[in-house]
Amino acid sequence: MEQTLKRTGTGFFGIIALSIILILMGIPFVGMTVMTMMLSISSSRIALPLAVITIVGVYLISDFTGALITAAGSGFLAAGIRSGRSLESSTMFASAAAAIASIFGTILITDQSLLSQENMEAMSRIYRSAGLSSSEIATILNIFLYILPSLLAIWAIIGTVAAAVAVKSANQRRKKPFRIITRGIEIRLGLLPAWILIAALSVNLTGGGFPPYVQQAAVNISIFMVLPYSLAGFGIFRIALRSFPMLLLAAVPLAIIFPPAAICILVLVGIMDTWFDFRLRLKKYLERKTQE
Repeated sequence: MEQTLKRTGTGFFGIIALSIILILMGIPFVGMTVMTMMLSISSSRIALPLAVITIVGVYLISDFTGALITAAGSGFLAAGIRSGRSLESSTMFASAAAAIASIFGTILITDQSLLSQENMEAMSRIYRSAGLSSSEIATILNIFLYILPSLLAIWAIIGTVAAAVAVKSANQRRKKPFRIITRGIEIRLGLLPAWILIAALSVNLTGGGFPPYVQQAAVNISIFMVLPYSLAGFGIFRIALRSFPMLLLAAVPLAIIFPPAAICILVLVGIMDTWFDFRLRLKKYLERKTQE
């Protein structure tokens, strides 16, 4: 059932935390928040001019790719909000648009992106100051460039989600807030993403025999899929805690001491859920438990 989004993160500390997160994520997402607010206010005559000024400001402060991310993400996010779609649905489309914009913007205009000569030289200076040799720096930069598409996509998606939360919070503090709808969302990945990941992992394990661009795509897909499957696994874990509260005693130390192991467990649970449907099994267990 549709309902108005609950007030969360609107206190002083919530606003400060959101602001810090947005700034850390980058200027494009600060601009995305401002531009989405402007485009969502249909009654204001200056909304569109301010949105244009925002995108120009992001371009001047950041670069072409940053401006493209801001335009794509805020465009889809504002369009979804104004059309009556849920905030979760709008954020999903906006995240996908921002991820695609981050990759293609970087590829299309290299000189105005993270791959610019200035940025590469700055990274080299940082590694050189850390005492690394020229060969080690070259290796690190080559690895970075190899997995850059997946890193860009993950960065764009997380930043867009942060911008959507900031839009919600800022809107709730307005005297005349526009309507934002939420239906809740349960991250559930179907068979297609699972088989795509399996194919990518197969290419990674077999090694040679494939063109270089296929191998690079497989590596980047594998890295990127860690994000959605981790979220799916986390959703299952939340339901499992209701059935087995003692899991928290094992999960918290594991997450603090061995974060990579915790992420691997979440990813594996998210992948296996495609076939075993852990959510349904846990819900049935809870129903039996409440009936006893």
